[in-house]
Amino acid sequence: MPYTDVNGLRFHYEDDDFTDPWNGPETVFIQHGWGRSTEFFYHWVPRLANKYRVIRRDMRGHGLSEDPPVGKPWTVEELVSDMVGFFDALNLDKVHYIGESAGGVLGVALAASHPERLRSLTVMSAPLTDPTRNSESYGYTDLAEVVLSTPMERVLDMLIKGRGVVPISAAHERWMRQEWEKNRPESLAALTRLFPDVDLSPLLPDFKVPTLILAPANSQTAPLDEQKRMHKLLSNSRMEIIDGSGHEIYFERFEECMAAVQSFLALNDD
Repeated sequence: MPYTDVNGLRFHYEDDDFTDPWNGPETVFIQHGWGRSTEFFYHWVPRLANKYRVIRRDMRGHGLSEDPPVGKPWTVEELVSDMVGFFDALNLDKVHYIGESAGGVLGVALAASHPERLRSLTVMSAPLTDPTRNSESYGYTDLAEVVLSTPMERVLDMLIKGRGVVPISAAHERWMRQEWEKNRPESLAALTRLFPDVDLSPLLPDFKVPTLILAPANSQTAPLDEQKRMHKLLSNSRMEIIDGSGHEIYFERFEECMAAVQSFLALNDD
């Protein structure tokens, strides 16, 4: 398993490239969202890696990547610095960035501060703001405290019920639970505490990076009206509304997402 050290932490990643060896492929970088890992995008690799080098990275405190010190607040600036340092460590000049949920939010922040590192940006289920994350409409007022005080099995029950995490079979649900339970509650709580204060809208009027918005039609965490507002603020964007039953369109509506992504990437290849 490949690892690299950035900002004093060890990051796990997966690197897949099935392109013709005499060609120099462009790179697609996939960043998962809160509580997930590289494993959640296993099914994206076969469809992309015959044309692109595909790199998936476990965010700090997720999957097989290292946890930062407990009690130290996380910042968007640090998480963006993790990605820039990761690109530098792997000698990646520019990438096509694909980010899901929290990974999409971080992609917008990265594109705003380091547009020269991105060929394109794809965001899935990524709200401009996240006022609902600590909402009683989910059945709690502080998700971080719930994560720290509740067995992960019960946290998953809550997410499946309230956040649109949609298993497609009993076997898929067992696998998903096993993967979620690999994460450490302290890191999940740290990332949770960060996002309610994030507002991306001030970053967007001068945005330069071509952007694809994959907007879930029925996500409580990434409401469709917020997706439409993002599209309106981003003059250099296109939006595809994906009519899934919840938040995780990257899995539940894979074919629609992949068709939109492949078409968008082709428009932005050199």
